[in-house]
Amino acid sequence: MSNEEDVHVSLKERLRNGFIFWALWIVATGIAATIRFRVFNKDRFNEVASGGKGGLILLWHSSTILPIYYCRHRGIYSIVSLSNDGDIQNRHLESRGFKTIRGSSKRGGARALLEAVKVLRSGGAIAITPDGPRGPVHQVQAGVVHMARHSGCAILPVGVACRPCKRAEKAWDRFMIPLPFAKSVLYFGDYVYVGADDDDETSAKRIEDAINETERLAAEALG
Repeated sequence: MSNEEDVHVSLKERLRNGFIFWALWIVATGIAATIRFRVFNKDRFNEVASGGKGGLILLWHSSTILPIYYCRHRGIYSIVSLSNDGDIQNRHLESRGFKTIRGSSKRGGARALLEAVKVLRSGGAIAITPDGPRGPVHQVQAGVVHMARHSGCAILPVGVACRPCKRAEKAWDRFMIPLPFAKSVLYFGDYVYVGADDDDETSAKRIEDAINETERLAAEALG
């Protein structure tokens, strides 16, 4: 392919990504601004986000729209893949005041892990969907366990419930799409820690159980 064709493809991708970003941003912001939030254990979130001790904020990939909006402009980091879809997500997160680390298990993962541990050790907070970006659904991946172990930071599980909402039935995680003026509960759960000698599989299961429990408590609080 010639340089002219490369530039043409790149321009098309930038225009496409820009259109998708603004369309999603307008819709997501318009809906989220109407949501009636109830937040449980907000002090735990504030401690992780601003306490200077570092921490991992974990929630499932299917439940991200409302927490991203609620947690905006707190200087929280997030890890975003280097894919084309990741470029759109990166722009969305930055527009909400998040800082991003780029990389995934398929590309740039080792560098992203090193950078993430450095951020955590320096007192930063990182929000991650441990089953993202492509699943398996509700399964914690090894990178999260690695970050928790090597930083020594607390893990804060987050549960999200919303009514009424729609589900993207064809999406791998049945992504939650809140409807305007819905009621939502954000539930910040009990801290989880991964010890230096803890088994990877056992640690991942404890983290999965913690997130699932906060999801259950959020749904219960929503009624």
